[in-house]
Amino acid sequence: MPTTEEAFYRILDDVNKAAEGADVHELLVNICGLYGLKTAAYFGMNVSQTDKHSPYLLVTYSKNWVDHYKERNFVSIDPVLTSGFNSILPIEWSGNDYRSRKLRDFFGEASAFGIGANGLTVPIRGRSGERALFTVTSDAKQPEWQAGQQRLRRDFHILAYHLHQMILRREGAELPIVQLAAREVECLKWKASGKTEWEISAILGISEKTVRYYISLAVTKLNATNATHAVAKAINQNLFLAPS
Repeated sequence: MPTTEEAFYRILDDVNKAAEGADVHELLVNICGLYGLKTAAYFGMNVSQTDKHSPYLLVTYSKNWVDHYKERNFVSIDPVLTSGFNSILPIEWSGNDYRSRKLRDFFGEASAFGIGANGLTVPIRGRSGERALFTVTSDAKQPEWQAGQQRLRRDFHILAYHLHQMILRREGAELPIVQLAAREVECLKWKASGKTEWEISAILGISEKTVRYYISLAVTKLNATNATHAVAKAINQNLFLAPS
């Protein structure tokens, strides 16, 4: 049996390979199976090169729920969309948290169609103006759900970005090329290997403050939200393979 870390990297590899034409729906189903989740969904805007005004939807939801969602115009009240597109950090949510009857009814209907009661939504902001949300749901009890939050946030912050890049490639988008300085790449490489900023400073023979500065520059250039996100983007763009 693979470890959780090995399984994560296997899924990450599958996501990157999916750009070549693999079944993306099956990939989402596999992600749900690996993490014990109920559903997974990707919702993108300005993603399609042929029709930038239409949302791009990739879900494990039943067709009945998708049709029902559209018929009831739930997009106008869905708090997951509203909160997600207004945030830059992952959002944990529960259908039980909402007090208004309209939203309680919305989540009640979602549950009846097989959507989990608890969810995590990861916002994605692209460099070319595209925006997306990657949402997973679960019916796990609250203690179990909360116990797994650290792993889910860590893994899906990375997976969501790779999924987004994969979809852009499938849609024929030209991904912007980011240039990092040699020191920025070095600092990110050591960060990816699990080294602390103090350890990186000792390895490279520079101050800890300088390490933080280089990592901050890389985060900004890669349009990332933090160092972990920057590492994910650097790996996805093969920046660690470039001569430094």
